[in-house]
Amino acid sequence: MQKFVIIVGLLTLLVACKPKPDGEVVARVMDEYLYLSELEGIVPPGTLQTDSLEAIQAYIHNWIQQKLLIQKAKRNLPEHQKIFEQEIENYRNSLIIFAYQNALIEQAVDTVISESDLENYYEENKQMFLLRNNVVRVRFVKLENLPKNSRDRDIQARIKENQTIAELIFSQNLTGEDWLKLSELSQKNSTNFYLDSDHWIYFNDLLKEIPIDAYPQEDFLRRHSKFEVPDDDYIYYVNIVEFSLRGDYSPIEFEHEKIRNIILNNRKVQLIENLRNEVMVEGQERNWFEIY
Repeated sequence: MQKFVIIVGLLTLLVACKPKPDGEVVARVMDEYLYLSELEGIVPPGTLQTDSLEAIQAYIHNWIQQKLLIQKAKRNLPEHQKIFEQEIENYRNSLIIFAYQNALIEQAVDTVISESDLENYYEENKQMFLLRNNVVRVRFVKLENLPKNSRDRDIQARIKENQTIAELIFSQNLTGEDWLKLSELSQKNSTNFYLDSDHWIYFNDLLKEIPIDAYPQEDFLRRHSKFEVPDDDYIYYVNIVEFSLRGDYSPIEFEHEKIRNIILNNRKVQLIENLRNEVMVEGQERNWFEIY
């Protein structure tokens, strides 16, 4: 025990001085030995001495436990269950190939995907992009339903601001100044709002925010583009700028990220296929393999 404490104490100096392997044995399990030199690097620089001792003791404990488990498994497993050499070699080779392919992809794959790349893929594969759900481009705001007959000046001021929000939500053409005003008033007065009408969203997601019965959705969308929905507590202003129905081709803007990922993955697959072909050609030219 005294020798073990001395060894552990010496280990705290490993980070600073990094001694050469000296053959000092720290632990033994049957005919396998753990040497002092093998513990170098376990303790990160700057670690407190007490933490260093705990880390080293834990490592030694785990090493002993693993070796004992391996020995027990060898004694008790039938011979046919202990033949892992081929499986281990196959797994090791797979890891090496995988690491090399990933390194090659990081260095060589072209990650720049232009708008024309996206459009070409979309047009050539339109059948892949049929909508399963209705999508919309929309401006929406949820405001507190204020009493219009109130004499409170603050409430009257908010009612006026809310009317301005509604006008801007329903406006056909918004100037930059209009957008700024709408955004500021919505942030100030609304409970919830969505103003990014350049992007498509699922109509179902919008319906989660509005207390209306929009069934069947397709008929509702065809008949309603701008509407307000009041209830006891709130009033909802909705401007559906554009919609696309299930079964239609999905808007390309809605599929940008999906198409980008497909194109990028196709490039990776092609790069790996080229690599496999190249190694076969090189091996044949250099006479590195033969088929008997």
